[in-house]
Amino acid sequence: MDVETRKRIIKVASELFLKYGLRSVTIDDICNELRISKKTFYVHFKQKEELIESLLTEMRHKKSTVGNSFSPDENAIDIMWRHLNAFKSNDLAEKHINFFYDLQKYYPTIAQNHAQEIEQQYLTRVCASLKAGVEQGVLRSDLNITGLAVLMKNIGFAVTVRELHDTTDMSVLQIIDFMADTFIRVAATEEGQNYFASKRKNAHEKQ
Repeated sequence: MDVETRKRIIKVASELFLKYGLRSVTIDDICNELRISKKTFYVHFKQKEELIESLLTEMRHKKSTVGNSFSPDENAIDIMWRHLNAFKSNDLAEKHINFFYDLQKYYPTIAQNHAQEIEQQYLTRVCASLKAGVEQGVLRSDLNITGLAVLMKNIGFAVTVRELHDTTDMSVLQIIDFMADTFIRVAATEEGQNYFASKRKNAHEKQ
């Protein structure tokens, strides 16, 4: 099996799914974009669902790698701010939210399996970040770490963001800011709130 061709199929499929929607893009569309035959596609993937599963596996791997990399000089709010801004850049936020909304709507079994795969990974990583925040003095010492991590996992679901988008006048980026602001107000100490406010102010001044 040609590993490079398989990687190219996943990369191009990801770009097309994010741009046009998970359901709208067909195997023919992917093959035409890559200028390969459907026979070549089926050498690597038996069906579209298998391609989606492979794409999600790659996403989980990248998320795990990025999530576990941070500078020793960063505190928990710095890490949250970095991930927040990475997600907001290049119009990625709305595209990813629409992608996962489509995944849950049209491929529920794959969506459920993906959620189960990332759940423990996510909770472990978030709990570690929250504990570090408490030790750094930017998050409250009386927090229920596990409870807050579970809450963050659930409100971060694409379907939650999509529902907020459909029922309010907020854009997706405004919703992300709203969620971050709510988290800070609930979880941060006065020092942490002031630190977050200063980062937000500096960001606005640079715009």
